[in-house]
Order: sequence, then structure tokens, then C-alpha cells
Amino acid sequence: MILLSGGTLAGCSTVKRATATQPAVDSPSCNVRAAAPWMKRWFDAWQFTSAQILRIPESTHPNIVFFDARCIYATADLSDARSSVTSPSIGESGLLWRTALHGDTLTMPTSKKIPVQLLSFTDFDVRTRRPFFVMASPDYWESKGLGQEPGLTAVFLHEFAHTRQIGGLVSTIGPIDAAWNFPNELDDDAVQKQFQSDQKYAATYLAERDLLYRAAGADSVAEVRVLALQALAMMRARHARWFVGENDVFATLDDTFLSLEGAAQWAAYAWLAHPKGGKLTKSAAVTRMIGRRRTWSQDEGLGLFLVIDRLLPEWPSLVFREPSIGGISLLERATRKVSGRMPD
Repeated sequence: MILLSGGTLAGCSTVKRATATQPAVDSPSCNVRAAAPWMKRWFDAWQFTSAQILRIPESTHPNIVFFDARCIYATADLSDARSSVTSPSIGESGLLWRTALHGDTLTMPTSKKIPVQLLSFTDFDVRTRRPFFVMASPDYWESKGLGQEPGLTAVFLHEFAHTRQIGGLVSTIGPIDAAWNFPNELDDDAVQKQFQSDQKYAATYLAERDLLYRAAGADSVAEVRVLALQALAMMRARHARWFVGENDVFATLDDTFLSLEGAAQWAAYAWLAHPKGGKLTKSAAVTRMIGRRRTWSQDEGLGLFLVIDRLLPEWPSLVFREPSIGGISLLERATRKVSGRMPD
């Protein structure tokens, strides 16, 4: 499944079965070096975010597909073209690039073809057991009247964070995907699409979300914990009331997608609010990330991780790993933390 960019201009990701890769054709009229400045700006922002904010270790980088109105720029293992360049790179990790004229059609590492459009997403190639990342260039975003900075870099950071999460979620989402029998597509909005027409559910969700943001803004850690425990009780009650019978799978999906989206939202927010990043105030960074609040998993997810970060600052080591921990499970752990030590 491919989850495209939502109301906050931040996209998402999950899992789909893959087939063989189709090679790209090298094109001398598409110049990676000309595109390198904006690629490097994004890669540098990720290096700073991963090393200085999330403090997670280096990992094998995903396959990358960038594109603009004419050209595709892809890392070498997506192509067998004869020529390549090794810059730009991510940190010390060199990347080999191929270029091609895309003819308004993009071929994914899974061989799926999609029309050129405004895209930003992460997906997973189960054949190679490796994530891949797709995003339009800044000038393509600008051609659609979108993509002003620092917001566009935040979109990149949100999506690129998914490349470090998705491997840890495949074992959870994969079996659900294989057995999925609901009318709506299985993606990060699955819970919202299934229950948003239920007015009582929607009201419960909104109250729960608002309580999380109240907790995140509380003056003391003690108050954060009290409000977080109340929010956790509301989450458990919501699950017990609505996620039963044939809908019990949504309990796992809620936990999983709140983690997937919340952690990525927080990573982009933290960069936006950092004096060496987007240089926004914290409140302005939150406002930028929640946008029009149309996407529940991103909206509540950010509030959830703002709370978790105040109670359990070491949370990135539990999320950006394999297996990755769910968002509600992480809140449970955060509220149990006592005197800086986790209970057994």
C-alpha cells in the first residue's frame, strides 16, 4: 500500500508485495549534479535530525527515487544504466545515482507504474526486504503552489523517518494486509475511514486527542503524567468499546499507525523547532505539522509523541528499531517510568 501526502503535507507508508525491478534508461539531459543542492539540503537535515535529535544509529539507507517535471533521479540499485555519479550522499554513505527522462510515468522498485504527480511516500519492497523512498523535487512542489520552506524539508523528514520505521512494522502489518477484508484500503487512515462516520466514536477520538495536547503542554512532568494516564484510560476504553469482534484488528492498527505517524510527525516537528533546523517556535512547529487536522493518525500521533517525549525521552531507541513498539504501548511504558528507571 502506498500512502500519499495528507493535510499536513506529510505522507506515510506501509507494505505491499513486490516483483522484479525495471531498469531505468540513463539520460544525459537529466543532471544529478544540477539537482544536488536540494538533495543535499534534505539529506543534511536528516543527518542532523537522526544524529542530534533522535540520536539513532546509522543504518543502511533506503532506495531513493526523486523526480521533477522531466527527470527521475534514482539510486543505483534501482537501475542497470551504464553511467552514474556518486554525489550527493547521505553523510559518509556514498550513493550511486542514475537518471532518466520519465515520460510522465514513474516505475517503482516493485515494478509498479504510477503517473507523475505530487508524491511523497515510503514503501517496502518485500522481495529485497528493503524500504524505498519517493518524493517530488522542490520545483515540482512549487509548480503546484506548495512546498514553501521550512515546511517542505519537514515533509521530507517525516517521510524519510518512515524508512527507519517500516522494517520494524512489516511483521505486524504484513499478516493483516494478507487477510484484509474491509472495503477501505489498508493504510494509515484505516481506523479513521472505518469509524469517522460514527459520531460517538469521532467525539471520543477528539476528546482523547485534545487531552493528549493538554498533557503535552502541562507545566510539570507530574501533571503530564496525570493527564497522560487519563488519555491512556480513554484509549483503552475506546478500544474496548469499538475494536471488538470482526473489528478487533483495528486495535493493532491503531497502536501501529499512531507509532508510525506520531514518531515521524515528532521528528519533523523537532527539526522545525530547532535553532539549527527550521528555527520556528515550538507552537509554530506544532501548527505547521498538524495543518488542517484532517488526518487522525498524524494529528493524534503528534500529540501522543509530544507527551511521550516528556516522560520517556529515550523513546526513539524503542521505535526506530526492529521490532518497533506501538504508540499506545509506548505511552503505557512512559507512564510506568519511575525515577528515570523502567520497571521490569
